[in-house]
Amino acid sequence: MKKLKKWQLFAAAGAAIAVIGTGSVMVFSHPTTPDQAITKETPMVQTVKDGSIASSVLLTGKVTANQEQYVYFDGTKGDLQSILVNVGDQVTAGQPIVQYSSTEAQTAYDAAVRAVNKADRQLNDLLTNGVTIDTTGDEEADAKSASQTQRTVDSQASDLRDAKSDAVDNMNKAKALLDATTVRSNTDGTVVEVNKDVSKSTTGTNQTLVHIVSNGNLQVKGELSEYNLANISEGQEVVLTSKVYPDKTWTGKISYVANYPTDAGQAGANAAGGTQGSGGAKYPFTVDITSEIGELKQGFSVNIEVKSSTQHPLVPVTSVMADGDTSYVWTVENGKAKKVKVTLGNADAENQEILSGLKKDAQVIVNPNEKLEDGKEIGKYDKID
Repeated sequence: MKKLKKWQLFAAAGAAIAVIGTGSVMVFSHPTTPDQAITKETPMVQTVKDGSIASSVLLTGKVTANQEQYVYFDGTKGDLQSILVNVGDQVTAGQPIVQYSSTEAQTAYDAAVRAVNKADRQLNDLLTNGVTIDTTGDEEADAKSASQTQRTVDSQASDLRDAKSDAVDNMNKAKALLDATTVRSNTDGTVVEVNKDVSKSTTGTNQTLVHIVSNGNLQVKGELSEYNLANISEGQEVVLTSKVYPDKTWTGKISYVANYPTDAGQAGANAAGGTQGSGGAKYPFTVDITSEIGELKQGFSVNIEVKSSTQHPLVPVTSVMADGDTSYVWTVENGKAKKVKVTLGNADAENQEILSGLKKDAQVIVNPNEKLEDGKEIGKYDKID
């Protein structure tokens, strides 16, 4: 992160303190220059708290339905008989929306049903009526004959059960093919597209017959560059903005980040939204919108500001000083000023993230000036929230 120069810090300090003065603490009257701002004699001290700042990662994406269904023409299902819905219709999951007609599928199913019925009749007849054997009056010979016949009956019954099981399996497969000729909605939603004039030849494949979008929450989908992938993870909170409504914001949470990039040749065609940078691999991601949808509509392009998922000590930007390439803050310990070297992280207009050198609950001087000396008592100071 680029460190602030001294004159920038002083200017920011003057602006911030002027605002605070309008509330409860008036430190000086009319600072007009950086030099005037650093001559304040009463330090203001604030307790360091942990927090997070939006990262510098900015993404773009496109608002899409949480769930949608495209039904494409499929000649393998048979002849297209009818489309059962119209644009604007509200449909429920499981509702038939496209019907094909297939004589072959119907014939195969009917034949499979007959095979099941035949196997069932044969098995039932054998178990009910059994078989008849002639007896000779010789008990030993008749018992032996009955035993052999019983084994034969048991074997026939086993074969018939196997035949019936095979017939049932074939019937179920035929039923599945027949059921596939009726295409059903897989979501509750609204029909937004219907195309009844599709080519019935093989060239008609991939032509949309029906497009349904769910009535649930919207999502945002886009692609990350490989450079941003390391800084983005599932569960991170985001803030969404749209050029259509520049004064409004929405909140969301990253719900999916792909581990594998999209095919380079298809990246442009498949991208729901772009990212910073044009080179390198692209990784799809999804954001669930957690706030009220309001005026946000499907198809809107939005900017996505990713919030950091880590917590670090935060200090006012006015408290950070620079000495060449070194950044430091002034703290108060036992009534004495202490100069503390720090490593800076992200920053916004008000707060600076401290990655190292400072701990939570430290007392940092918000309005440091050049009169401060390391280890010297600072006397009276004002403590602010």
